[in-house]
Amino acid sequence: MIVALSAGRHAPAELRDRLALTEDEQRALLSGPRPGIGELIVLSTCHRTEIYATGDGLDSDVVHAVAAIMPGLLPTDQHDVSFMQGAEAIEHLFSVACGLDSLVVGEPQVLGQVRRALTLAQEAGATGPILTNLFGRAIRLGRQVRNETPLGRLARSIGDFAADYLNTRFERPSDRRVLIIGAGEIARDAAFGCRKSGATLTVVSRTRESAEELADEVGAEAHTLDEIQPLLGATDVAIVALSGDFKITMKDFPARPRSPLLILDLSVPRVVEGVGHELIEILDLDELPGPRGPEITDAMIDAESMVKKEVADLMHWADTRASGPTIRELHEFAEQVVRDEVGRILGGLSLTPEQEEKVQSAGQRIANKLLHGPTVELRRCNEVDRATIRRIFHLAND
Repeated sequence: MIVALSAGRHAPAELRDRLALTEDEQRALLSGPRPGIGELIVLSTCHRTEIYATGDGLDSDVVHAVAAIMPGLLPTDQHDVSFMQGAEAIEHLFSVACGLDSLVVGEPQVLGQVRRALTLAQEAGATGPILTNLFGRAIRLGRQVRNETPLGRLARSIGDFAADYLNTRFERPSDRRVLIIGAGEIARDAAFGCRKSGATLTVVSRTRESAEELADEVGAEAHTLDEIQPLLGATDVAIVALSGDFKITMKDFPARPRSPLLILDLSVPRVVEGVGHELIEILDLDELPGPRGPEITDAMIDAESMVKKEVADLMHWADTRASGPTIRELHEFAEQVVRDEVGRILGGLSLTPEQEEKVQSAGQRIANKLLHGPTVELRRCNEVDRATIRRIFHLAND
């Protein structure tokens, strides 16, 4: 059985911040004890933390086992996280990989994050054939959706979208001074988007090397985080895309900014905290409007159809595999009946070996013809129908 725990974009921001995991924390979770859980993969992105797991117990037991190993999860969070199992969990993962469950529909980074989650689990020895196959299918489907629907052309990263938002927010974005805080993928996309608008850029990062690398590419000044206080006082817009435990608080800002300051905090967990000032406006991921329009809607419909088809195909494949033991057991049962009945008949006859072989073959052909219909149905039936066929032929329960 496959289960998933998700604190996604619809969960409260405080909960997403609390459950956000660094790669080191993900490795620790993957390598640690997991009683009641078989395979395990952790997916942590800029606005979600999810656990995918397998287990052999009752559904409720596996769900409780997954919740028990999630760092920071409290009993009071039960109404704010989603627990899914079976086809629902699979469809959710496929939707995530295709960018359908992202704040920015179709955003490309999430596919790399799904791939990275699989890699970390494989390195830790936490996954196996079930989740490896599932995540592999999700990655292939994500690529297929981007290649075969308009999402691949329309998709923008979160950093791109933040830059686009600034261009619509200000009449003359080229007059703005933009402080890029961070040097990762989101910060990089935001910096390139702002450069296109002609804004004056400054890049701040944890190390001077990473700041200088991005600054050189976008024609900006480079600084480190310990220089952030005067830089915040001299900017119009700050785009924050950091990971880890660094925080920006009121003490980092001048007592009275010389002009209104807009902050876009794209970090998870959020970096900007406890800032209250009439001239400082803070927006986070949840407050940025997502892409809209008929073209986006049509692309989403096409992608959702592909997701549902892939889920149906996978569930059919799983049912077919699940029927394999029943098919073998049914044919073994028929072969044993043929051997017993033909042996009883032959015991009272005087036949040559060739004649006995013909009788045996005739009995086997009759059994195979009688089993043809049930075998075909077993290859395409679900669990309920499979149980019915087992009862008809008096096979032992699974």
